[in-house]
Amino acid sequence: MSMIPAFVKTTLLALLALLCTTALAATVHHDLQVTLDPAGQRIDVVDTLHLPPGPVELTLGAAFNPQADGARLERLDDPPGSQFRRYRVLRSDGVQRISLRHSGRIAAAARSAEHGMPRAVLDADGAYLDGASGWVAWVGDTPATFSLSVELPAGWQAISQGQRSADGRRWQADTPQDDIYLLAGRFTHSTRAHGKITLDTWLLDDDPALAERYLAVMGQYLDFYSTLIGPYPYPRFAVVENRWQTGYGMPSFTLLGSRVLRLPFILHSSLPHEILHNWWGNGVWVDTRQGNWSEGLTAYLADHLIQEAQGGGAEYRRKLLERYTSFAADGRDLALRDFRSRHSDATQAVGYGKALMLFHMLRRQIGDAAFVAGLRTLWQRHRFSAAGFDEVAAALQSAASGDALDPRWRDAPGAPQIAIAALDVRPNPAGGQRLDLHLQQTQAGGAYPLRVPITVQLADGSRDDINLDFAGKAARLQKRYASAPVRVDVDPHFDVFRRLDAAEQPASLARLFGAQTQWLVLPGKAGEEEQNAWRAFADTWQQRFGNVRIVLDSNMASVPADAPQWILGWPNHALAGARDRLTADGQRLEGPSARLGEHRFDPATSAVVLLDADNRRAPLGFIGAATPADIAGLARKLPHYSTYGRLAFTAGSLNRRMAEALPVSHSPLIRVIGSTDPGAPTELRPPLANQVKVALPTQR
Repeated sequence: MSMIPAFVKTTLLALLALLCTTALAATVHHDLQVTLDPAGQRIDVVDTLHLPPGPVELTLGAAFNPQADGARLERLDDPPGSQFRRYRVLRSDGVQRISLRHSGRIAAAARSAEHGMPRAVLDADGAYLDGASGWVAWVGDTPATFSLSVELPAGWQAISQGQRSADGRRWQADTPQDDIYLLAGRFTHSTRAHGKITLDTWLLDDDPALAERYLAVMGQYLDFYSTLIGPYPYPRFAVVENRWQTGYGMPSFTLLGSRVLRLPFILHSSLPHEILHNWWGNGVWVDTRQGNWSEGLTAYLADHLIQEAQGGGAEYRRKLLERYTSFAADGRDLALRDFRSRHSDATQAVGYGKALMLFHMLRRQIGDAAFVAGLRTLWQRHRFSAAGFDEVAAALQSAASGDALDPRWRDAPGAPQIAIAALDVRPNPAGGQRLDLHLQQTQAGGAYPLRVPITVQLADGSRDDINLDFAGKAARLQKRYASAPVRVDVDPHFDVFRRLDAAEQPASLARLFGAQTQWLVLPGKAGEEEQNAWRAFADTWQQRFGNVRIVLDSNMASVPADAPQWILGWPNHALAGARDRLTADGQRLEGPSARLGEHRFDPATSAVVLLDADNRRAPLGFIGAATPADIAGLARKLPHYSTYGRLAFTAGSLNRRMAEALPVSHSPLIRVIGSTDPGAPTELRPPLANQVKVALPTQR
């Protein structure tokens, strides 16, 4: 989930000079009186501006023609076709307060390709306005405080950031803002006090049980992050329901789609992520000249932190590395400094995954206490001002030196690859056994600064955990042990950002999604409706991944033998030749049905996804669905399950019944030396959440 709509920040940052990273010398204050006319899609604004001294320029949407009292506006040149207009404010010496009046129509705007939400909307069902719509005159590169009153149709309510008056007619933000939001519609409002903070839900329909689920946990996450980083910076926090399926975080509220809001896992995934954006992204702003660091840090301290606290940190990191290897490697990568917002699987793998892993490596390098101290320093230094990667690195590394945020990680695409070049264990002349391990970075180009964790398990049942630093592209470990080494694991818990070897990756949907080409084999004898549904399925994936080729099952000879391929549909003739490859521990095809574990799934009641579990072969997958509606639903749904290898859904509703990751059967970074494999080492490091004396909310 993204901090805020990508088009909002992209547009604003194109308009405004980026904010300096030092303490803010001045703000602009807006006293806004707004009238919304949903039937006419019009907005009327009276904006009393309290301006800083000196020359001032305004930016306003091109749909508006402002009139000023107390000053004269001089129109400046704008690029042809620009959706904004710029004005120079000409005023007498000493005049700091002027009034602007502007009206206009909020016309249909460009829609997000991801969820269809317009850039701005004002219609009979509600309003969403932010900086991208140009509804507020923005003053140069200066942040703003504001008060806002809105005249609305009967039954409507307005939502913005900051504090809400007791009568609900006015909003006030006294802390600096880099955007002003106005939402309105027919909401059902629920609220409760959490100490000095007000918690709210704004739902499109009256749903007391849903409101209660969110109100019960929001305050606990606010307490947790306030203790970890610093006091929550706003007087309230709200969950707002959206008719489009978004997951956006704005100052003091989050905008979640109706379906998103009702997913049970969102309470402990997207919700804490968007709450945390009040510190990173909406509290400390992003100087995007150095890239967007806030998504990676937010994901690390929300999504990853919660999984780590439950014992799933290593698996979470493995999946991130798998996504990066599947989607962003082989020339599809970008430098972190060039990441602004997520708009593809590759940009997500870099801006969220790579950045998250860099923060994880820094934490391991400097220690938990120093890392938490650095988070608090970052917040104290840059609250309500902009920071780039350089300022973030300086704050986080202030307690200790470290190179995990070295500019080499940020300024170029790519990732290291690690291999065991040699491993030798032999008797030591002075007694015991001597281990000699050589590691190599095998990627093209220069070396990366790496500290690689290694676990050596010994015959007496003990283990030795070592951090091995690379000098250039090679690293060597030589050590004597009284007991014989029986197993060596290199980076066993996926603590290092790197490109995974193909044999380290389990069979997963991502390996097909991220292939150079994924072949979709259509069932040629299926009925016309099913055929059309599978072709529409292929079109949807081509738009998403850009690497799809389709072929009928009767023309399988045209598919390269080593090509990643999907067999689509139960009546597919290619399925007969693939049954052996789709049979593995815990899964097999039984006639026109599938058995997964102890459960049987037939086409009338279920939709299933199976993969060839042997990751040494080219990926092969099967998707079984019986109706056009289910086929269309899976086209949208399956990209969100990219790290899984075995799935089952209820036919009709597509409610998830099973979602399992497949095991890795072979890894080149594991060497078993003894006759008996003691198994993978368990992770002993305590979770970062242990640094905070406030418990995370309990997941039910």
